[in-house]
Amino acid sequence: MITGKDILILSTQDWDALPTRKHHWARKLASRGNRVVYVEQQMHILGWLADIGNHPKRLWSWMNGPRIVSDGLWVFTLPIVLPFFQVFRLVNSLNNVLLSPIIRWALLRIGFDIDVLWVYTPHSAGLIGRLGEEFVVYECVDDFTATRGLVRSSTIGALEQDLLSMVDQVIVTHAGLQQAKSGISRRLALIPNGADLKHFSLAVHQDTVPPKEVSGLPKPVIGFHGWIQYWIDFDLIAYAARKRPDWSFVFIGPIEPLARVNKVRSLSNVHFLGKMPYENIPALIAGFDVCINPFVIDKLSDTVSPIKLYEYLASGKPVVSVDMPAAREFADLISIVHTPGEFVSALEEQISSNEKETVVHDMEARQKAVANYSWDARFKQVEDVVGNSMVSKAET
Repeated sequence: MITGKDILILSTQDWDALPTRKHHWARKLASRGNRVVYVEQQMHILGWLADIGNHPKRLWSWMNGPRIVSDGLWVFTLPIVLPFFQVFRLVNSLNNVLLSPIIRWALLRIGFDIDVLWVYTPHSAGLIGRLGEEFVVYECVDDFTATRGLVRSSTIGALEQDLLSMVDQVIVTHAGLQQAKSGISRRLALIPNGADLKHFSLAVHQDTVPPKEVSGLPKPVIGFHGWIQYWIDFDLIAYAARKRPDWSFVFIGPIEPLARVNKVRSLSNVHFLGKMPYENIPALIAGFDVCINPFVIDKLSDTVSPIKLYEYLASGKPVVSVDMPAAREFADLISIVHTPGEFVSALEEQISSNEKETVVHDMEARQKAVANYSWDARFKQVEDVVGNSMVSKAET
């Protein structure tokens, strides 16, 4: 068990974002008797101006230093940085030169020494060695060279090469990422994402009542929950929604600027409910007849360990997914599709399955398939890998 350490997490998400492994690890590490500072994502000036309505105070909130959110756990918001730091290495270097003394100042305010630096982004490479850390973990959860936005693939790839050569332990979430990083990192472990199994199992609990946001919609309800980003295939959704105008297609989650929602905005049977409290998600899923995993098939989807897929299965609900490696593991339990026509047909089949005598058995089979995918189990794997690696480094 890792305990008694000061751990700095450099995240790619804000603290109030949809919870992922970063949030779960922060809480679990703090619960082990560590002190944890969770540093929110870097936001550049152009991104801030585009989303200023949601972050009006971000320009100066860093001056308040770390804010405590629970015992042993603080959150720190970085100042706004220069744009194009994932396009030009010089800009990234300038940002890191500016950020490193600010991070040290923030940690000094709470008497925090970094035993473990836990990073999630290649552009953090320039901070390693500037913060006085003793041990560095890099958790790679995406193929960053395949991401969109103000990103140049060659730049982010080079930064990741630097990062991989500098850290003490690398953890990846998909076999494709493991293959890509093998031979570069000294220590590499594969630990996929997980789900809050108990929380999402409430979706099929007899006492769970779907809220009016979904219960009031025409049935059947085809549902998605998660981060609504550019990797959602809205061409696929538009096709299905036009083919079945009497169905309701529901999206729950924050809409990011690059998401191509304009493709379905004019369709009256496509509904965006916005970001909902995490504790309400199981009840919302209870109102879904079928859950969907509509990724755009590309290089990014080839190496994703999709949290929402595990959450859907934990809920016991029928699932239709596009054909991606992570979905194939559950091919006997979910419908995997390759074309828009197959998507509509699979939805029809899964809707009908809710009327079969085997509906309870099918629900239990889906939940059983992810019984070992709990965040507790995943964290135990991470803790063992990192703890053993720390011991090995101390002995050398």
